[in-house]
Amino acid sequence: ADFTWRTKEALEPRMAVSDALALYRDTEMPLVEVLTEMECNGIALDPGVLARMSGTLAERMEELTRWIQAAAGHPFNVDSPKQLAAVLFEELGLKPVRRTRTGPSTDADTLDVLRGQTDNPVPGLVLEYRELAKLKGTYVDPLPGTIVPRTGRIHASFHQGGAITGRLSSSDPNLQ
Repeated sequence: ADFTWRTKEALEPRMAVSDALALYRDTEMPLVEVLTEMECNGIALDPGVLARMSGTLAERMEELTRWIQAAAGHPFNVDSPKQLAAVLFEELGLKPVRRTRTGPSTDADTLDVLRGQTDNPVPGLVLEYRELAKLKGTYVDPLPGTIVPRTGRIHASFHQGGAITGRLSSSDPNLQ
């Protein structure tokens, strides 16, 4: 608390000289109260909806896996960049766009370029698969585990200065 007070005492005169004091008092400080209330109230979440969404995403990912493997002509691990690179560049004969230290890249930018260069559906299907896998693994499946049992809500932290662009950010979990 003492350090915070000393910081305020040191910065407030500098803010007044730079016209930042009005922004601080009229915008930033009132927002602290709003964000505190948001954090305390929490965000309601229906775990049943997310469970159903997870099932739908899993079914679509399985379908995409079958289509990708059918287009490749054999089963392989779609999540393996090494196996995907072998399919794309050795078996299907697509030209590598760029290389990493371990071989031809299979990142999203590469797959997007390959999708535009070929009629083969594999690059586009893999892009869709990865988007769904990211959604499922990063948001849909983990979010129910962040519900606080006492309140039945998610209590994320909101940060006024957490983004370089000046926008709000959130964490624990990131709800944005």
